[in-house]
Amino acid sequence: MLLLVRRILTILISLIGLGALLLYLWSTLSLEILNDRTRELRNEQTIDTKLGKLAYIMDGPANGRVLILVHGFSTPKSVWHQITPKLAATGYRVVTFDHFGRGFSDRPDVVYNSDLYQYELTQIIQQLELSTPVTLVGYSMGGANVVDFTASYPDLVEELILIAPAGYMGESSMSWLAKPVIGDWISTVFGRQYAVSSIASEVEAGNAPQEMLPLFEEQASFKGYTQSLLSTLRSYPMGSMGERYRVVGETDIPVSAIWGTDDQVVPYCGLAEMADDVPQLNAITIDGGNHNITYAQADLVGEAILDILAGAGG
Repeated sequence: MLLLVRRILTILISLIGLGALLLYLWSTLSLEILNDRTRELRNEQTIDTKLGKLAYIMDGPANGRVLILVHGFSTPKSVWHQITPKLAATGYRVVTFDHFGRGFSDRPDVVYNSDLYQYELTQIIQQLELSTPVTLVGYSMGGANVVDFTASYPDLVEELILIAPAGYMGESSMSWLAKPVIGDWISTVFGRQYAVSSIASEVEAGNAPQEMLPLFEEQASFKGYTQSLLSTLRSYPMGSMGERYRVVGETDIPVSAIWGTDDQVVPYCGLAEMADDVPQLNAITIDGGNHNITYAQADLVGEAILDILAGAGG
């Protein structure tokens, strides 16, 4: 009897393993390859780098003060779509771009670490011939990106505006996804659902426009999206970047942080730690705001950015 039970269990485990493998293969084979034709059909502008193409949008008067808006871990540049028109209409030269691995930028098979994210910004500044110093606006992981960049290149940065910025989260709740095999399987099989989970809830609640949903979803249909997320989890220390914030805190570069009190992804309590490391910090609180404030409460965030810029003489 015991032998029969063992055989049954062995068969069941084998079937589950086979099912998991088939699901993984189906998810992988269903992915598209991002190419120039795809970008051309969507009127995407790009710059060429040694690692591949970076998709970008530049708007506003050519002589306006330059703002570069940097999105977060899993979102595309369309996260800024409700905010950039107001900034451009006010006279700012606004640049948004897709991180490598996201949106309509290429998905290079490289390590997604600090060097990569700094390289993106240097290429955007150099190839678009942007006047420096620039103002950097970073959302979520993008906040950590712009702080890290500024710590390395302070002469290129005029001001920092951070929105729910990463850097003080400790070990991420998603860190277990960085584990080999299981992380690859889960991210490949459920990557598309993850890509749209936050924006879908905000669209359903009426807090974000319907047209943003397919833009979030489409990026996950291209091969390399989930790999870029996994590599970032494994190689970019976005949960513990206090040292880089302290470097910025020793400069005279103005730093502001816009943060929602109900943020469960990058907890609002990180603001206190940041204030200790960055003495010049100017904090703007959005009561009841969650981590999606950049698109769920875009009017408030856009007004806060303009107020900050105006206060700095922009």
